Amino acid sequence: MSSFSSVTDLKPFKSMWKIKVKIVRLWKQYSPAGGLTMEMVVVDSNGTKIHASVKKELVNRFDPFLSQGDSKILINFSVGHSYGSYRTTNHPYKISFLETTRVRNCELPIVISGFDPVNYRDIIDGSLNSDYLVDVIGQIVEVSPIEILSINGKETNKMALELRNAGFAIDVMEAIQTRSEHAIICVIRFGKIKVWKDERSISNAYNVSEVQLNPPMSEVQDFLAVLPKDELSVVIVEAKPLSISSGVSEKDDFFIHTPRKTIGQLSESREVEKCIVMCTIAGIDPDMGWYYLSCKVCAKKVLNVPNDAVDDEDDENPMMFSYYCSKCQVSNPKLLPRYKLHLIVVDGTGTSKFLLFDNLAIQLIHQPCIELVGPNVDEIEEPDLIPLPLLNLVGKTYLFKVGIERENFLYKNGTYKVTKIITSVDIISEFDKNSDPKIPCLPYTEDNSIISDAPEGSLMVSPASSGEGEGSDITPAKRRGTPIVNLEEAFDQSSVTRTPCTTRIKKEKPDKSG
Repeated sequence: MSSFSSVTDLKPFKSMWKIKVKIVRLWKQYSPAGGLTMEMVVVDSNGTKIHASVKKELVNRFDPFLSQGDSKILINFSVGHSYGSYRTTNHPYKISFLETTRVRNCELPIVISGFDPVNYRDIIDGSLNSDYLVDVIGQIVEVSPIEILSINGKETNKMALELRNAGFAIDVMEAIQTRSEHAIICVIRFGKIKVWKDERSISNAYNVSEVQLNPPMSEVQDFLAVLPKDELSVVIVEAKPLSISSGVSEKDDFFIHTPRKTIGQLSESREVEKCIVMCTIAGIDPDMGWYYLSCKVCAKKVLNVPNDAVDDEDDENPMMFSYYCSKCQVSNPKLLPRYKLHLIVVDGTGTSKFLLFDNLAIQLIHQPCIELVGPNVDEIEEPDLIPLPLLNLVGKTYLFKVGIERENFLYKNGTYKVTKIITSVDIISEFDKNSDPKIPCLPYTEDNSIISDAPEGSLMVSPASSGEGEGSDITPAKRRGTPIVNLEEAFDQSSVTRTPCTTRIKKEKPDKSG
């Protein structure tokens, strides 16, 4: 058999097929029934896609010969029905590799990507079958802070994005923080259409989905060419008032499923648990600092490594050190400052300290940490100099979901880690009215923000973003928010191009008079 068949012609009646295709997506997945399999989406020169699968017994045989982006000739494979609620293509059939399947190298044009973005309006009006995964392209115009959800007992990071297109998110947050003066184009391959309370969104689907920011694709350049020239900047917003964390809304989580406590009851607790505390921010502990330096790649805190070449006993020499990421095992990695706030909080029963990390702190401050730190990133030298946006938190009342750990009651650790926050005035007011009247609470100040949003891992597609690329689709309310300064160039210069061991701390000479 010498001639090639098109993917459209593939049917189950025989196995001796011969096709020339490009692998546009490849991943491995595990299921109790099938074990570890290799899954692919391939496309031919006509742009027709079909799913292909390698069963567990054959993975080791074919794994060395298959890579995403490669063009291959496939010979002799079975064709069977495609079914399920996560179908990667519209093809009625799928390919299954056999022991006798042959794989050969070939060349297909690089421009063949199989990328076929759907119309946002078709997503929103429900005309698309949610059993089929879809491609989406859009400009990011709104982004919510990262939330940590518990999905099947495993902590998962979730971010909601709002996209717009001309007709229509590690690391997404990093891109928002450092590139937001320019249009950030998000390309989603094989996204899942989800419906939550009659509102539709696109979510990543297990290992199959691929999310890229400003990828080098001709489709991205074509998309940018037809975007409105309104210089719409990205704003960090509170998440939409929808949520599904294990099927429980944020409000129910705070009002029904998690016990509420006062600060006084926190210190009296003798068991590991989560609880809700309504309290007011009285201050920020300056001794603990308000940010830390993290590796941009893995987000872990970097370590300081003293320079061994410097005589530590010489008081005249400034202390010199470089940075090191223990997870990536890289010296002088790219740095990104992240919030770490130690809040002093009060209610009518006492005072405590709450620990707030970057993803939650952004919900209160509405600015990424890099904006407040600036491009010249080093460790905090003057912790008492707290930026005004942080000081503006003082006097505001929120609902905090905090964790009581063993060290809190066994070792008298008075700092509690915050896992969620609600800042909605209406929800706080309702919570206050439902509180035990015997528990005194301080009055709270209004802050027009809310928490919780669409299904886990979702990328929001709202009706406001479904217009024909008109700037008016984004309401003035959505434009309110501090514009995010593009600090990438200066920031990267300070964190990457600096020579090792340039951070200096002047040693004070001891007073020899005493």
